[in-house]
Amino acid sequence: MTARPLRADLVLFGRVWTGDRERPRARAVAVLGGRIAAVGDEAEILRLRGAATEVLGGRDATILPGFVDAHLHLLALARRAEEVDCSRESVRSVAELVAKIRAAAASRPPGSWIRAFGYDEFFLEEKRPPRVADLDAAAPAHAVRLLHRTGHAAVLNTVAFQRLGMAPCEVIYEPAGLLRGRIPAPSADEAKRLVAAASDRLLASGITMFHDPSPGQSAADIERLRAWVEEGTIRQRVIALGASADFEPSDRASRWFRHAGVKIMIGEADDADEVAAQVAAADRRGAQVALHAVEGAALVVAIEALRRLGPARTRARRHRIEHAALCPPPLCEAIGESGAAVVTHPGFLRRFGEKYRSELRREEEDWLYPLRRFLDSGVPLAFGSDAPIAPPSPLDNVSAALLRESEGGSRLGPSQRILAAEALALHTQGGAWVGGLESICGSLAPGRLADLVVLDRDPLEVPPAEIAAIRVRATVIEGRVVWRRGDV
Repeated sequence: MTARPLRADLVLFGRVWTGDRERPRARAVAVLGGRIAAVGDEAEILRLRGAATEVLGGRDATILPGFVDAHLHLLALARRAEEVDCSRESVRSVAELVAKIRAAAASRPPGSWIRAFGYDEFFLEEKRPPRVADLDAAAPAHAVRLLHRTGHAAVLNTVAFQRLGMAPCEVIYEPAGLLRGRIPAPSADEAKRLVAAASDRLLASGITMFHDPSPGQSAADIERLRAWVEEGTIRQRVIALGASADFEPSDRASRWFRHAGVKIMIGEADDADEVAAQVAAADRRGAQVALHAVEGAALVVAIEALRRLGPARTRARRHRIEHAALCPPPLCEAIGESGAAVVTHPGFLRRFGEKYRSELRREEEDWLYPLRRFLDSGVPLAFGSDAPIAPPSPLDNVSAALLRESEGGSRLGPSQRILAAEALALHTQGGAWVGGLESICGSLAPGRLADLVVLDRDPLEVPPAEIAAIRVRATVIEGRVVWRRGDV
Protein backbone atom coordinates (compact mmCIF):
# COMPACT_ATOMS: atom_id res chain seq x y z
CA MET A 1 0.00 0.00 0.00
CA THR A 2 1.44 3.35 -1.03
CA ALA A 3 1.69 5.93 1.76
CA ARG A 4 -0.31 9.08 1.23
CA PRO A 5 1.93 12.06 0.49
CA LEU A 6 2.24 14.71 3.17
CA ARG A 7 -0.09 17.67 2.66
CA ALA A 8 0.99 20.83 4.44
CA ASP A 9 -1.35 23.06 6.41
CA LEU A 10 0.64 26.12 5.36
CA VAL A 11 3.28 26.79 2.72
CA LEU A 12 5.38 29.97 2.71
CA PHE A 13 7.65 30.87 -0.15
CA GLY A 14 10.04 33.69 -1.00
CA ARG A 15 13.53 34.39 0.33
CA VAL A 16 13.97 32.30 3.46
CA TRP A 17 16.59 32.95 6.15
CA THR A 18 16.34 29.99 8.48
CA GLY A 19 18.80 30.88 11.20
CA ASP A 20 19.93 27.25 10.90
CA ARG A 21 23.65 26.87 10.29
CA GLU A 22 23.12 23.63 8.41
CA ARG A 23 20.96 25.39 5.83
CA PRO A 24 20.82 29.17 6.31
CA ARG A 25 19.01 29.90 3.05
CA ALA A 26 16.05 28.34 1.28
CA ARG A 27 13.13 29.33 -0.94
CA ALA A 28 10.12 27.84 0.86
CA VAL A 29 8.84 26.34 4.11
CA ALA A 30 6.08 23.80 4.71
CA VAL A 31 4.16 23.66 8.01
CA LEU A 32 2.14 20.74 9.36
CA GLY A 33 0.56 20.41 12.77
CA GLY A 34 2.09 23.64 14.02
CA ARG A 35 5.67 22.59 13.24
CA ILE A 36 8.11 23.02 10.39
CA ALA A 37 7.64 19.98 8.17
CA ALA A 38 10.17 20.82 5.46
CA VAL A 39 12.49 23.58 4.28
CA GLY A 40 13.71 23.59 0.71
CA ASP A 41 13.36 24.79 -2.85
CA GLU A 42 10.12 26.36 -4.02
CA ALA A 43 9.18 23.58 -6.43
CA GLU A 44 9.97 20.90 -3.85
CA ILE A 45 7.85 22.53 -1.13
CA LEU A 46 4.95 23.54 -3.36
CA ARG A 47 4.46 19.86 -4.21
CA LEU A 48 3.30 19.47 -0.60
CA ARG A 49 0.26 21.64 -1.17
CA GLY A 50 -3.17 20.11 -0.81
CA ALA A 51 -6.67 21.42 -1.40
CA ALA A 52 -6.78 22.92 2.12
CA THR A 53 -3.21 24.26 2.22
CA GLU A 54 -2.86 28.00 2.78
CA VAL A 55 -0.09 29.62 0.74
CA LEU A 56 1.62 32.74 1.99
CA GLY A 57 4.46 34.88 0.73
CA GLY A 58 5.63 35.52 -2.81
CA ARG A 59 8.87 35.86 -4.70
CA ASP A 60 9.31 39.37 -3.27
CA ALA A 61 8.66 38.21 0.31
CA THR A 62 11.17 37.21 2.97
CA ILE A 63 10.49 34.59 5.64
CA LEU A 64 12.41 34.62 8.93
CA PRO A 65 12.02 32.95 12.32
CA GLY A 66 9.65 34.93 14.52
CA PHE A 67 11.33 37.75 16.40
CA VAL A 68 12.02 37.41 20.11
CA ASP A 69 12.03 40.58 22.21
CA ALA A 70 14.14 39.50 25.16
CA HIS A 71 13.39 42.51 27.38
CA LEU A 72 10.17 44.48 27.54
CA HIS A 73 7.60 45.48 30.14
CA LEU A 74 4.21 44.42 28.86
CA LEU A 75 1.84 46.00 31.36
CA ALA A 76 3.72 49.31 31.24
CA LEU A 77 3.60 49.18 27.43
CA ALA A 78 -0.12 48.41 27.55
CA ARG A 79 -0.89 51.25 29.95
CA ARG A 80 0.95 53.80 27.84
CA ALA A 81 -1.94 53.71 25.39
CA GLU A 82 -4.13 55.43 28.01
CA GLU A 83 -1.52 57.85 29.35
CA VAL A 84 -0.46 61.33 28.25
CA ASP A 85 2.51 61.13 25.92
CA CYS A 86 5.18 63.63 26.94
CA SER A 87 8.02 62.02 25.01
CA ARG A 88 10.32 63.98 22.76
CA GLU A 89 8.24 63.00 19.72
CA SER A 90 5.24 64.68 21.33
CA VAL A 91 6.59 67.73 23.18
CA ARG A 92 9.70 69.87 22.74
CA SER A 93 9.54 72.09 25.81
CA VAL A 94 8.22 72.27 29.34
CA ALA A 95 5.66 74.77 28.06
CA GLU A 96 4.34 72.26 25.49
CA LEU A 97 4.32 69.54 28.15
CA VAL A 98 2.26 71.75 30.48
CA ALA A 99 -0.16 72.52 27.66
CA LYS A 100 -0.61 68.84 26.87
CA ILE A 101 -1.35 67.92 30.48
CA ARG A 102 -3.71 70.91 30.77
CA ALA A 103 -5.64 69.63 27.74
CA ALA A 104 -5.89 66.17 29.33
CA ALA A 105 -7.17 67.70 32.58
CA ALA A 106 -9.90 69.58 30.72
CA SER A 107 -11.41 66.28 29.58
CA ARG A 108 -11.27 64.46 32.93
CA PRO A 109 -13.25 64.82 36.17
CA PRO A 110 -11.62 67.01 38.85
CA GLY A 111 -9.83 64.93 41.46
CA SER A 112 -9.01 62.10 39.06
CA TRP A 113 -5.49 60.91 38.29
CA ILE A 114 -3.59 61.95 35.19
CA ARG A 115 -0.78 59.59 34.28
CA ALA A 116 1.81 60.97 31.89
CA PHE A 117 5.11 59.57 30.67
CA GLY A 118 8.18 60.04 28.57
CA TYR A 119 9.85 63.32 29.53
CA ASP A 120 13.62 63.64 29.30
CA GLU A 121 15.14 66.98 30.23
CA PHE A 122 17.89 66.55 27.63
CA PHE A 123 15.32 66.77 24.83
CA LEU A 124 13.39 69.70 26.33
CA GLU A 125 14.30 73.24 25.28
CA GLU A 126 14.74 74.30 28.91
CA LYS A 127 17.17 71.42 29.60
CA ARG A 128 15.50 70.80 32.96
CA PRO A 129 12.85 68.44 34.34
CA PRO A 130 9.30 69.71 34.77
CA ARG A 131 8.74 70.99 38.30
CA VAL A 132 5.94 70.52 40.80
CA ALA A 133 4.81 74.08 40.04
CA ASP A 134 4.62 73.29 36.31
CA LEU A 135 2.30 70.37 36.93
CA ASP A 136 0.26 72.41 39.43
CA ALA A 137 -0.25 75.05 36.74
CA ALA A 138 -1.27 72.38 34.23
CA ALA A 139 -3.75 70.52 36.44
CA PRO A 140 -4.45 72.22 39.80
CA ALA A 141 -7.54 70.07 40.45
CA HIS A 142 -6.08 66.71 39.41
CA ALA A 143 -3.42 64.38 40.74
CA VAL A 144 -0.58 64.14 38.20
CA ARG A 145 2.18 61.54 37.95
CA LEU A 146 4.71 62.15 35.17
CA LEU A 147 7.28 59.43 34.52
CA HIS A 148 10.73 59.97 33.07
CA ARG A 149 11.29 58.06 29.82
CA THR A 150 13.42 55.50 31.72
CA GLY A 151 10.83 54.89 34.42
CA HIS A 152 13.52 55.55 37.03
CA ALA A 153 12.28 59.02 37.98
CA ALA A 154 8.93 60.76 38.33
CA VAL A 155 7.51 64.21 38.97
CA LEU A 156 4.24 64.66 40.88
CA ASN A 157 2.09 67.70 41.48
CA THR A 158 0.88 68.99 44.85
CA VAL A 159 -2.49 67.21 44.67
CA ALA A 160 -0.73 63.90 44.01
CA PHE A 161 1.60 64.37 46.98
CA GLN A 162 -1.36 65.21 49.20
CA ARG A 163 -3.33 62.20 47.95
CA LEU A 164 -0.36 59.92 48.71
CA GLY A 165 0.40 61.51 52.08
CA MET A 166 3.92 62.41 50.98
CA ALA A 167 6.02 65.51 51.50
CA PRO A 168 6.51 67.30 48.17
CA CYS A 169 9.87 67.07 46.38
CA GLU A 170 10.89 68.01 42.87
CA VAL A 171 11.86 64.55 41.55
CA ILE A 172 11.18 61.06 42.93
CA TYR A 173 13.86 58.56 42.00
CA GLU A 174 13.05 54.84 41.48
CA PRO A 175 9.31 55.50 41.85
CA ALA A 176 8.09 52.01 40.94
CA GLY A 177 8.39 50.57 44.43
CA LEU A 178 7.30 53.75 46.20
CA LEU A 179 4.16 54.27 44.11
CA ARG A 180 3.22 50.64 43.45
CA GLY A 181 -0.35 50.02 44.56
CA ARG A 182 -0.86 53.61 45.69
CA ILE A 183 -2.13 55.02 42.39
CA PRO A 184 -5.37 53.49 41.15
CA ALA A 185 -4.71 50.86 38.50
CA PRO A 186 -6.97 50.07 35.55
CA SER A 187 -9.82 47.67 36.30
CA ALA A 188 -9.35 43.99 35.44
CA ASP A 189 -11.41 44.37 32.28
CA GLU A 190 -9.57 47.53 31.25
CA ALA A 191 -6.17 45.95 31.89
CA LYS A 192 -7.16 42.95 29.80
CA ARG A 193 -8.26 45.19 26.93
CA LEU A 194 -5.01 47.18 27.03
CA VAL A 195 -2.86 44.04 27.22
CA ALA A 196 -4.65 42.48 24.24
CA ALA A 197 -3.98 45.64 22.22
CA ALA A 198 -0.30 45.60 23.26
CA SER A 199 0.00 41.95 22.23
CA ASP A 200 -1.49 42.82 18.83
CA ARG A 201 1.05 45.61 18.50
CA LEU A 202 3.86 43.14 19.12
CA LEU A 203 2.43 40.76 16.53
CA ALA A 204 2.39 43.62 14.01
CA SER A 205 6.15 43.94 14.61
CA GLY A 206 6.69 40.21 14.00
CA ILE A 207 7.28 39.38 17.68
CA THR A 208 6.29 35.81 18.51
CA MET A 209 7.92 35.60 21.95
CA PHE A 210 8.94 38.11 24.59
CA HIS A 211 10.63 38.18 27.97
CA ASP A 212 9.15 40.36 30.70
CA PRO A 213 11.68 41.10 33.49
CA SER A 214 9.65 43.94 35.03
CA PRO A 215 11.09 44.79 38.45
CA GLY A 216 9.04 43.81 41.47
CA GLN A 217 6.58 41.54 39.68
CA SER A 218 4.83 39.60 42.43
CA ALA A 219 3.57 36.03 42.29
CA ALA A 220 0.10 37.46 41.60
CA ASP A 221 1.48 39.57 38.74
CA ILE A 222 3.16 36.50 37.25
CA GLU A 223 -0.01 34.44 37.55
CA ARG A 224 -1.98 37.19 35.83
CA LEU A 225 0.48 37.09 32.92
CA ARG A 226 0.12 33.31 32.80
CA ALA A 227 -3.68 33.55 32.77
CA TRP A 228 -3.60 36.10 29.94
CA VAL A 229 -1.42 33.74 27.90
CA GLU A 230 -3.56 30.69 28.63
CA GLU A 231 -6.79 32.46 27.69
CA GLY A 232 -5.28 33.99 24.53
CA THR A 233 -5.28 37.65 25.60
CA ILE A 234 -1.50 37.54 25.12
CA ARG A 235 -0.75 35.62 21.94
CA GLN A 236 3.04 35.42 22.22
CA ARG A 237 5.17 32.98 24.15
CA VAL A 238 6.22 34.62 27.42
CA ILE A 239 9.28 34.27 29.66
CA ALA A 240 8.57 36.07 32.95
CA LEU A 241 10.96 37.10 35.70
CA GLY A 242 9.76 38.63 38.95
CA ALA A 243 10.53 39.49 42.55
CA SER A 244 13.07 37.27 44.34
CA ALA A 245 10.80 36.65 47.33
CA ASP A 246 8.01 35.29 45.16
CA PHE A 247 9.90 32.75 43.06
CA GLU A 248 9.25 29.08 43.62
CA PRO A 249 10.22 26.28 41.23
CA SER A 250 7.17 25.08 39.30
CA ASP A 251 6.24 22.21 37.04
CA ARG A 252 3.81 24.48 35.17
CA ALA A 253 6.34 25.68 32.61
CA SER A 254 5.25 25.10 29.02
CA ARG A 255 6.25 26.14 25.54
CA TRP A 256 3.87 29.10 25.98
CA PHE A 257 4.73 30.42 29.44
CA ARG A 258 7.64 30.09 31.83
CA HIS A 259 8.17 31.80 35.18
CA ALA A 260 11.90 31.51 34.65
CA GLY A 261 13.36 33.37 37.56
CA VAL A 262 14.00 36.68 39.27
CA LYS A 263 14.94 40.25 38.42
CA ILE A 264 17.46 41.96 40.71
CA MET A 265 18.00 45.70 40.37
CA ILE A 266 21.58 46.82 41.07
CA GLY A 267 22.38 50.44 41.89
CA GLU A 268 25.71 52.21 41.91
CA ALA A 269 25.91 52.05 45.73
CA ASP A 270 24.75 48.45 46.26
CA ASP A 271 26.94 46.19 48.37
CA ALA A 272 28.70 43.46 46.39
CA ASP A 273 28.39 40.86 49.15
CA GLU A 274 24.66 41.46 49.54
CA VAL A 275 24.03 41.17 45.80
CA ALA A 276 26.17 38.03 45.58
CA ALA A 277 24.15 36.51 48.42
CA GLN A 278 20.87 37.31 46.62
CA VAL A 279 22.14 35.78 43.39
CA ALA A 280 23.40 32.64 45.13
CA ALA A 281 20.11 32.21 47.00
CA ALA A 282 18.06 32.58 43.81
CA ASP A 283 20.35 30.15 41.99
CA ARG A 284 19.91 27.55 44.74
CA ARG A 285 16.12 27.80 44.32
CA GLY A 286 16.47 27.01 40.63
CA ALA A 287 15.87 30.55 39.36
CA GLN A 288 17.37 32.18 36.35
CA VAL A 289 18.70 35.57 37.51
CA ALA A 290 18.38 38.78 35.49
CA LEU A 291 20.66 41.47 36.91
CA HIS A 292 19.76 45.04 35.98
CA ALA A 293 23.15 46.71 35.56
CA VAL A 294 23.62 49.60 33.17
CA GLU A 295 27.18 50.76 33.73
CA GLY A 296 29.99 51.48 36.17
CA ALA A 297 29.88 50.10 39.69
CA ALA A 298 26.58 48.30 39.09
CA LEU A 299 28.16 46.25 36.30
CA VAL A 300 31.17 45.44 38.48
CA VAL A 301 28.87 44.21 41.27
CA ALA A 302 26.82 42.10 38.83
CA ILE A 303 29.91 40.48 37.32
CA GLU A 304 31.39 39.75 40.74
CA ALA A 305 28.18 38.07 41.92
CA LEU A 306 28.22 35.77 38.90
CA ARG A 307 31.97 35.19 39.17
CA ARG A 308 31.42 33.79 42.66
CA LEU A 309 28.90 31.30 41.27
CA GLY A 310 31.36 30.19 38.62
CA PRO A 311 30.99 30.17 34.83
CA ALA A 312 29.66 26.61 34.60
CA ARG A 313 26.80 27.35 36.99
CA THR A 314 26.09 30.73 35.44
CA ARG A 315 25.95 29.32 31.91
CA ALA A 316 23.87 26.31 32.98
CA ARG A 317 21.22 28.57 34.55
CA ARG A 318 21.59 31.12 31.75
CA HIS A 319 21.93 33.95 34.22
CA ARG A 320 21.81 37.26 32.43
CA ILE A 321 22.80 40.90 32.73
CA GLU A 322 20.21 43.38 31.49
CA HIS A 323 21.40 46.44 29.54
CA ALA A 324 25.22 46.57 30.05
CA ALA A 325 24.87 49.82 28.12
CA LEU A 326 28.28 51.30 28.85
CA CYS A 327 30.80 48.49 29.17
CA PRO A 328 34.56 49.06 28.74
CA PRO A 329 36.72 46.27 27.28
CA PRO A 330 37.88 44.75 30.62
CA LEU A 331 34.28 44.37 31.76
CA CYS A 332 33.26 42.82 28.42
CA GLU A 333 35.98 40.24 28.89
CA ALA A 334 34.97 39.69 32.50
CA ILE A 335 31.36 39.07 31.46
CA GLY A 336 32.60 36.53 28.92
CA GLU A 337 34.63 34.78 31.60
CA SER A 338 31.68 34.80 34.02
CA GLY A 339 29.48 32.77 31.67
CA ALA A 340 26.67 35.35 31.76
CA ALA A 341 24.46 36.34 28.86
CA VAL A 342 23.73 39.99 28.08
CA VAL A 343 20.33 41.27 26.97
CA THR A 344 20.76 44.71 25.46
CA HIS A 345 19.15 47.38 23.28
CA PRO A 346 21.12 48.73 20.30
CA GLY A 347 18.09 50.72 19.19
CA PHE A 348 18.96 53.20 21.95
CA LEU A 349 22.00 54.20 19.90
CA ARG A 350 19.70 55.80 17.37
CA ARG A 351 16.98 56.99 19.71
CA PHE A 352 19.20 58.54 22.40
CA GLY A 353 22.49 58.83 20.55
CA GLU A 354 22.75 62.62 20.72
CA LYS A 355 22.33 62.50 24.48
CA TYR A 356 25.05 59.84 24.75
CA ARG A 357 27.40 61.97 22.65
CA SER A 358 26.89 64.91 24.98
CA GLU A 359 27.83 62.81 28.01
CA LEU A 360 30.71 60.64 26.77
CA ARG A 361 34.28 61.20 25.67
CA ARG A 362 34.89 60.11 22.09
CA GLU A 363 36.91 57.05 23.17
CA GLU A 364 34.04 55.96 25.42
CA GLU A 365 31.66 55.68 22.48
CA ASP A 366 33.23 52.29 21.69
CA TRP A 367 32.06 51.17 25.15
CA LEU A 368 28.44 51.98 24.34
CA TYR A 369 26.46 48.84 23.51
CA PRO A 370 29.74 47.14 22.47
CA LEU A 371 28.16 44.35 20.44
CA ARG A 372 31.25 43.31 18.47
CA ARG A 373 33.36 43.11 21.61
CA PHE A 374 30.68 41.10 23.43
CA LEU A 375 30.55 38.58 20.59
CA ASP A 376 34.34 38.39 20.34
CA SER A 377 34.48 37.82 24.12
CA GLY A 378 32.12 34.85 23.84
CA VAL A 379 29.18 36.55 25.54
CA PRO A 380 25.78 35.06 24.59
CA LEU A 381 23.70 38.03 23.43
CA ALA A 382 20.03 38.72 22.89
CA PHE A 383 18.25 41.89 21.81
CA GLY A 384 15.27 43.53 23.45
CA SER A 385 13.46 46.83 23.01
CA ASP A 386 12.99 47.75 26.69
CA ALA A 387 9.50 48.88 25.64
CA PRO A 388 7.86 51.18 26.50
CA ILE A 389 11.19 53.03 26.85
CA ALA A 390 11.54 52.52 23.10
CA PRO A 391 9.04 51.10 20.59
CA PRO A 392 9.03 47.30 20.29
CA SER A 393 10.54 47.16 16.81
CA PRO A 394 13.09 44.39 16.12
CA LEU A 395 13.96 45.82 12.71
CA ASP A 396 14.88 49.14 14.35
CA ASN A 397 17.26 47.25 16.64
CA VAL A 398 18.79 45.33 13.73
CA SER A 399 19.31 48.51 11.72
CA ALA A 400 20.86 50.32 14.70
CA ALA A 401 23.26 47.44 15.38
CA LEU A 402 24.58 47.75 11.82
CA LEU A 403 24.65 51.54 11.52
CA ARG A 404 25.45 52.75 15.06
CA GLU A 405 24.22 56.22 14.18
CA SER A 406 22.13 58.71 16.13
CA GLU A 407 19.03 60.27 14.62
CA GLY A 408 21.21 63.30 13.93
CA GLY A 409 23.59 61.17 11.86
CA SER A 410 26.45 61.00 14.38
CA ARG A 411 28.42 57.75 14.38
CA LEU A 412 28.83 56.12 17.78
CA GLY A 413 31.67 53.62 18.08
CA PRO A 414 31.58 52.24 14.52
CA SER A 415 34.15 49.56 15.46
CA GLN A 416 31.34 47.84 17.39
CA ARG A 417 29.10 47.29 14.37
CA ILE A 418 27.96 43.75 13.68
CA LEU A 419 26.69 42.01 10.54
CA ALA A 420 23.05 41.76 9.50
CA ALA A 421 22.92 37.97 9.94
CA GLU A 422 24.43 38.32 13.41
CA ALA A 423 21.86 40.95 14.39
CA LEU A 424 18.96 38.83 13.10
CA ALA A 425 20.27 35.87 15.06
CA LEU A 426 20.33 37.95 18.25
CA HIS A 427 16.65 38.86 17.77
CA THR A 428 15.66 35.23 17.08
CA GLN A 429 17.93 32.44 18.35
CA GLY A 430 19.53 34.72 20.94
CA GLY A 431 16.24 35.38 22.70
CA ALA A 432 15.16 31.76 22.36
CA TRP A 433 18.44 30.56 23.92
CA VAL A 434 18.28 32.97 26.87
CA GLY A 435 14.72 31.79 27.43
CA GLY A 436 15.70 28.11 27.32
CA LEU A 437 13.55 27.38 24.25
CA GLU A 438 16.18 27.17 21.52
CA SER A 439 15.44 23.47 20.93
CA ILE A 440 11.88 24.23 19.79
CA CYS A 441 11.96 27.72 18.27
CA GLY A 442 14.25 30.53 17.16
CA SER A 443 15.17 28.95 13.81
CA LEU A 444 13.43 27.30 10.88
CA ALA A 445 14.31 23.62 10.71
CA PRO A 446 12.15 20.49 10.45
CA GLY A 447 10.56 19.66 13.78
CA ARG A 448 10.77 23.19 15.19
CA LEU A 449 7.63 25.09 16.09
CA ALA A 450 6.41 27.12 13.13
CA ASP A 451 6.93 30.62 14.53
CA LEU A 452 7.70 32.87 11.56
CA VAL A 453 7.50 36.39 10.27
CA VAL A 454 6.94 37.39 6.64
CA LEU A 455 8.55 40.67 5.53
CA ASP A 456 8.20 42.69 2.36
CA ARG A 457 11.99 42.95 1.85
CA ASP A 458 15.08 41.03 2.87
CA PRO A 459 17.12 42.67 5.68
CA LEU A 460 20.16 40.76 4.47
CA GLU A 461 19.94 42.31 1.02
CA VAL A 462 18.90 45.94 1.52
CA PRO A 463 21.21 48.74 2.76
CA PRO A 464 21.31 48.92 6.59
CA ALA A 465 19.69 52.37 6.54
CA GLU A 466 16.58 50.84 4.91
CA ILE A 467 16.09 47.92 7.30
CA ALA A 468 14.00 49.87 9.81
CA ALA A 469 11.51 50.72 7.04
CA ILE A 470 10.89 47.06 6.11
CA ARG A 471 7.28 46.16 6.76
CA VAL A 472 5.88 43.03 8.35
CA ARG A 473 3.37 41.32 6.08
CA ALA A 474 2.32 38.52 8.41
CA THR A 475 3.16 36.85 11.70
CA VAL A 476 2.74 33.12 12.22
CA ILE A 477 2.78 31.25 15.54
CA GLU A 478 2.65 27.45 15.57
CA GLY A 479 1.51 27.47 11.97
CA ARG A 480 -1.41 29.87 12.47
CA VAL A 481 -1.43 33.27 10.84
CA VAL A 482 -2.10 35.40 13.94
CA TRP A 483 -1.58 38.79 12.29
CA ARG A 484 -1.46 40.00 8.72
CA ARG A 485 -1.24 43.42 7.15
CA GLY A 486 -4.51 44.60 5.70
CA ASP A 487 -3.38 44.40 2.08
CA VAL A 488 -1.99 40.83 2.36
